[in-house]
Amino acid sequence: MNMDNQYDYWSLIGTLIISTVSGIVSITQRIVLGHRATVIWVFSEFLTAILCGYLMYATYPYIQADIPKWATLPVLVALAAHMGGRSFQAAERALYARFKFLETRFPPPNP
Repeated sequence: MNMDNQYDYWSLIGTLIISTVSGIVSITQRIVLGHRATVIWVFSEFLTAILCGYLMYATYPYIQADIPKWATLPVLVALAAHMGGRSFQAAERALYARFKFLETRFPPPNP
């Protein structure tokens, strides 16, 4: 096996691990704040963190030359995984605020 390909596999596995840990932190924080945990909510939080972490992993080679040296791949993957989940939550709250009729069908989660 070519060493370059092996490095890419390990980077991808590391990205998925970092993203999963970020999802665990996000879920735990919201449960502590009183959000009721459901299977679909926990699953969607994990998928959001993994998606955003993977998107940063895929984007990093293109932006690496334009960012500070401290912004390494693991740092940006963790940041993207955490902030991606927060962005989806903020968008959800904005939609609830904009379209009040959604609250009757789908009550907003506790902030």
